[in-house]
Amino acid sequence: MIKTLSLVLLLAGQFLYSQISYYSWINSYLQINSYDGNTNPDAYTAMLSGNGNFNVPSWRLSARLKQPIRSTDGNYTIPGNKISFHPVSSSGQAYPNPVPTIPQIGMPLNVILQEGQEVFLVPSSNAPLYNQPSQPNGYYNLQIKFSLTVMGGAYLGSYPAWMKFYAPVEFTLYDQYNNVIGKMSHDFELQIGTLSGIPPTDIPEMSLTFAPSAQNALLEFKSMDDYSNGVSVTYNNALIVKSNTNYQIKLKSLQSQFTSSFGNTIPIDAVKMVLSSTTANTNVFPISLSPLSQLVAKGNATQGNTVNYDIKYSTTHNDEIFINAKSDDYSATLQYEITPQ
Repeated sequence: MIKTLSLVLLLAGQFLYSQISYYSWINSYLQINSYDGNTNPDAYTAMLSGNGNFNVPSWRLSARLKQPIRSTDGNYTIPGNKISFHPVSSSGQAYPNPVPTIPQIGMPLNVILQEGQEVFLVPSSNAPLYNQPSQPNGYYNLQIKFSLTVMGGAYLGSYPAWMKFYAPVEFTLYDQYNNVIGKMSHDFELQIGTLSGIPPTDIPEMSLTFAPSAQNALLEFKSMDDYSNGVSVTYNNALIVKSNTNYQIKLKSLQSQFTSSFGNTIPIDAVKMVLSSTTANTNVFPISLSPLSQLVAKGNATQGNTVNYDIKYSTTHNDEIFINAKSDDYSATLQYEITPQ
């Protein structure tokens, strides 16, 4: 009898977590009056609450731009990667310890939106949602406030003065097994006023997006040959890059292992990854997946064009990790990042 294993990358299941709830609100309006951009210091607040005893480790909070950031007349768009979120503060109540601080949670200080891709405001919390009250239904509440920044740049001068834009963003809270605790969608209103200052030059502008077919990757073991020879899957033209400067791409897993809903695990480094491109002369670096950020590609400025990368995930032959693993569905989430060289 052949056991069946499946490894899912970049996929989140949807279930309800009974003891924790998620709610959020926004201060939606931001006006930009300078080529330096602007920041709304009180843009988004996430509230995580519950009653009684619970312990939810490695929870995650994501943001996804649902549609392009369009002007009210539909004629203009702001690139999604011009918008970023930054954690400001945490507050609330818990027992017996205080709610965790931003450093204790381990949150990135700058998260840039990516069109067509989920990004994580909390990739995997180092501090659990933990409550052990003296009263049976003692209340827990954690509020995390974020600012929102519209990045500066000469691109702001391409929009008519006093043009309004709306950025529809969906926020999702996950538990450690990728189960959805809650979702909320908000529309952020951005208005370009009369811009002061001089348009800056030579500002790096980069974008990294996924083809829809590659946002959830699947490796399956279905036969004896799969365990003997290893398995692989390639997604063609999966990663799409555009940059006006030399760039590098890094990859990390948001978890240290693949996990299943039954609590089974597989080490994350049992899976290999390599990029390849037929549209540009780039340097690529094969890796084993890791929770540490690793360099996977370097490329030159794309000169206004796009560069497409194929993504290949694979396992090695006769790997005892998979031979000894329990038959189950396992998942993990990967985060790709593009930065200037």
